[in-house]
Amino acid sequence: MTCYWMKFTDGSEGYCEGQNACDAVRIAEHITKKTVAVEKENKYKPENGETVKCLPYPHSGSIWQFEHPVYGKTPCFCYGGKECRGKSSCPKSPCCTS
Repeated sequence: MTCYWMKFTDGSEGYCEGQNACDAVRIAEHITKKTVAVEKENKYKPENGETVKCLPYPHSGSIWQFEHPVYGKTPCFCYGGKECRGKSSCPKSPCCTS
């Protein structure tokens, strides 16, 4: 699963997991009953302006997180989701969990 930080049309933001950006947006919209603010021509691309961005690790306080049937949920290593969005690895030294 990939981690995504997204902005909703009401100005709120949150984190959701999905196999891709399209899945994450659909899951987040279904659970929250809100609409993700996306550009129509690039609706489900991960690098979609400031509205849907990849996170390097799972974030605490997620909208939805995948739970593996054997191993459970991946631990949340990212506590600065809004600051880390769009990064491919943790930009902090040491990282948030240290």
